[in-house]
Amino acid sequence: MRTLTRNPELMGILLLVLFAEPLFAKPSRIVSINLCTDQLLMMLAERERITSVSYLATDPQVSAMHAEAVGLKKNHGMAEEILMLKPDLILAGSYTSRPTIFLLKRLGYPVVELSPASNIEAIRRNIRQVAEAIGEQQKGRHLIDEFNRRLPSTNDTTKARPIAAIYLANNFTPGDQTLSGAVLKTAGFTNLAARMGISGTGHLSLESLVYEQPDFIVRSFKGNGEQWVAGGSFRHPAFNKLTETRETVQIADHLWTCGNPVVIDAIEQLVRARETWQRIH
Repeated sequence: MRTLTRNPELMGILLLVLFAEPLFAKPSRIVSINLCTDQLLMMLAERERITSVSYLATDPQVSAMHAEAVGLKKNHGMAEEILMLKPDLILAGSYTSRPTIFLLKRLGYPVVELSPASNIEAIRRNIRQVAEAIGEQQKGRHLIDEFNRRLPSTNDTTKARPIAAIYLANNFTPGDQTLSGAVLKTAGFTNLAARMGISGTGHLSLESLVYEQPDFIVRSFKGNGEQWVAGGSFRHPAFNKLTETRETVQIADHLWTCGNPVVIDAIEQLVRARETWQRIH
């Protein structure tokens, strides 16, 4: 110790080493209260650092990582249950209950909020945001690199882009500034809704769908294989007749609910359907 006290510079280095780890320690009791942050957390963090995920994480209808979430403690996003978990980091969505978020922040808990992804770049943003928050920047970079590697190249302008309509329950259809619309475009399709000037999620009447005669009808189904059947359009004879003469693609709902790398599976499924169609046409 006498040698150290005579060398202030060496003492300073020693103190920095001793105290640097606690100062920059990664959060070890992470709680996610949003389905989309659940999945990014499970992709990026060691399991022992995950204190709790939302109750939706194990629901196969909406969660692409329901199997990975089995065994993790679940929460319903209520402030009182979150406080009992003593988290050192909370991951939430920008649409998570505002009173809950306000209270948690007021009590001094660190809360990171993710905005919904409406394009492909926003997926990269979400990965970086969660990776930085939990101290796993390198894993985040690797996840983004792998995501980029699997993205298709749609630079071939010699082949026509087929027109596709994403037709959901109650005649909803996503246009520009939606994740599913971005998935469709990335897979090499022209989105009928966007071409009709729909931004966000809008309505597409059955009459308009039949009139426009898209090359593809894209539908979503629940993760357990069941179809979303709300509304009468799917049972209408005109819709059935249209699907007999048009290509139909079924995408599992959980593949494009959240802005994370899981959407690549939906993109690749659509690319395969497009390439098959282009070989014929």
